[in-house]
Amino acid sequence: MHFGHVKNGAVLIDINFLTGKSFDQLVFFLGSKHLVHRNMIQDLTNLFSAGHEAGFDFDLTSSFRSFETQKLIWEEKVLGVRKVLDSNSNPIDISMLANENKLFSLLRWSAIPGASRHHWGSDFDIYDRSTIDSDYKVQLIPSEYEVGGPFFEANVWLTENIHRFGFFRPYSIDKGGIAPEPWHLSYLPLSKSFLSAYTYELFLEHLERSRFLLLEEAKSKSLEIYQNFIQL
Repeated sequence: MHFGHVKNGAVLIDINFLTGKSFDQLVFFLGSKHLVHRNMIQDLTNLFSAGHEAGFDFDLTSSFRSFETQKLIWEEKVLGVRKVLDSNSNPIDISMLANENKLFSLLRWSAIPGASRHHWGSDFDIYDRSTIDSDYKVQLIPSEYEVGGPFFEANVWLTENIHRFGFFRPYSIDKGGIAPEPWHLSYLPLSKSFLSAYTYELFLEHLERSRFLLLEEAKSKSLEIYQNFIQL
């Protein structure tokens, strides 16, 4: 299958695109290092312009993320190189956990390599640069976007305005899978089609093609992962 082909009104999308192994739909956003899907560039630019007029200085911490980058993040968490957080954003030690428990501890905040919405270029993480010092390290935890946090006012504005530009928050509500992520925005006109194309059969095919830590555990829990962390 190839992105852009249409059959019975449904867009057919290449598995390599959906799993972060294809770059041909991507462009750099406003001369930055961040790649985004070319079909949302105008609406994303308009969102940033409207935010600037409202007094915010929006920036991205991440947008497109390749399979290899997601794999690196995932495996560094498995190995304890990167922090793993609980539902309250507190670091946890996963070294003593059984592999299945490690898997679901990681999934609370991190997607399986090849199953991240960031692979599509339609999703990104956003913050307000105007409220922090240049040496501030953005953590992407809910408290930064809540009352008293540096990005609270931007969060309120985004909540009230993102729909005007075609964006929404896929992780606004805790459904027991991925934790709420107020910083994560998605471009609905694209991501809706991409998510629909990401079938369970495609996920299984991806797992069979892949190599990453906790792969066997992911295979054994593939349906639960698909239902609760991909098609949530």
